[in-house]
Formats: sequence, C-alpha cells, structure tokens
Amino acid sequence: MPQERQRGMRAVRTAGRVPAIAATLALAGLLATSAFGGGAAVAQEEIATPVVSGMALGVATVSVSGHGSVNVPPDTASVNIGVDVIKPTLGEAQEVATAQATAVIEALEAAGIAAEDIQTEYFSVNILRDYSENADPTQITGFEIINQLRVTVRDTDQIGELLDAAVNAGANSIYGVTFYVDDQTEAASEARVEAVADARTKAEELASAAGMTLGPVVAISEGTTPLVSPVYDMGRGGGMAAAEAAVPVEPGSTTVAVDVTMTFELQ
Repeated sequence: MPQERQRGMRAVRTAGRVPAIAATLALAGLLATSAFGGGAAVAQEEIATPVVSGMALGVATVSVSGHGSVNVPPDTASVNIGVDVIKPTLGEAQEVATAQATAVIEALEAAGIAAEDIQTEYFSVNILRDYSENADPTQITGFEIINQLRVTVRDTDQIGELLDAAVNAGANSIYGVTFYVDDQTEAASEARVEAVADARTKAEELASAAGMTLGPVVAISEGTTPLVSPVYDMGRGGGMAAAEAAVPVEPGSTTVAVDVTMTFELQ
C-alpha cells in the first residue's frame, strides 16, 4: 500500500510538470520566431528596396569628345651618334672603335653636353664572312664593331655645330634626330582648356538640335595624344654623315594635344 501511494504521488507530480514544460517550449518557440522570423522579414524587406540613381530615373544626357592642341617650339633634341668600324682582326677593330667612340664623347662634352645626357644605346660585334660564289663561308674575313650613343641636346640652337663636331671627332653614323618639348605642363594646360571648350560647343549644338538645353557636367575623362615632333635622318656612313652634319637643322614646332570626353545632362 505505501508503494502504490508513492507511485501515485510521483504520477501526480509528473503530470503537473507536463503543462509547465509545454508552456516553456511554446514560449521559447515564440521568442525564436520573433527574433529570427521577424528579423528575416525585415532583412528581406530591406534587400527588396531598390536603389534608384539619377540615371535610372531616365535623365537625358549627351556625351561628346573634344580636342585641343598647341604648337610650341621644341626646346630639346635627341640624336643617335656612333661609330661603325670594320677591321681584319677583332683586336684591331676594338682598338679603333674604342678610340673613335672616346673621341666622339670628348667632343660632345667639350660642346657642352652633360655626361648624363650621353648614353650607350647599342653596341655589337659582328663576324664577317664571305658568302659570295666560290667563296668559303667558314672563312672569317673581318670584324665589325658598332657603338651607338643616344645624345640629349638641351640647346637646340647648337645641334648643327654639335653634329659637325661629332663627325670631325670620328662619328660616321648619325640618325634619328628628334625635337620635342621637355616640360609640356604649360602647353598641355592650354590644350586641355581648348579641348573642354571644344566638347562644350559640340554638346550645345547637339542639345539645340534636339530642342533642349545643356545642363551640368555629369562625367569627364581625359586622354593624351602622342606628340607630333619633327624627325630627321642624317644618314649612316662616313661620307654621308660628314656631308649632312654641316647642313643647318631646323627644329620646326612640336604639337602638344589633349583629348577629353564629357557627358552633360540635357534639360
């Protein structure tokens, strides 16, 4: 009898806890639904909200390109000056080429060219063979040494005299005389203003033709145009180089150009 009573009491206590546990679980589920379900709904609502830009609203625009250029006298020149020596033996070719190149460099420096403006651009040693008919192509007939210097001239007025001095010192290869503007900042600024004005004029004409007026600038980008500089080929070979070196060299003019692309609103 006591055992049955104990079992009955445990059953009563257990039955009493069932509703409490169920209520606790129900409350936890409700809180989870509020925390996560509601948050997910808010997140979905935020993601679904579109981001509208001015362009998405259908604002009419016009894009045009503009060009500006300024002609300026070049203040710098670049020229290739070198020696080309052919001798029966390699030792003799090296000796003569070295002596001539050294004399040319000394003449350039004496004419006022700074050491940092004289740079070796090309140097080669070629083995010469006889490939003519009935000749032995394995037989070495001589050696050729080519030593080319790239020289930057800061005073374009002296280019003619400089080339003459180089030839008299032993240079027999002169070519690629190029004139350019070393500092293009000021010229590029002027060209940039012209390019923007050119673009705006085109945009105004297009807007007027469409029965609209030009609004504010939406976007602008810049591109540069390669310099148009005069290039002269003085020739190669002792006789030709010597004959051309004394001829006056005219630097002409250099064109600094800027291109822009602009987008305007239309009203």
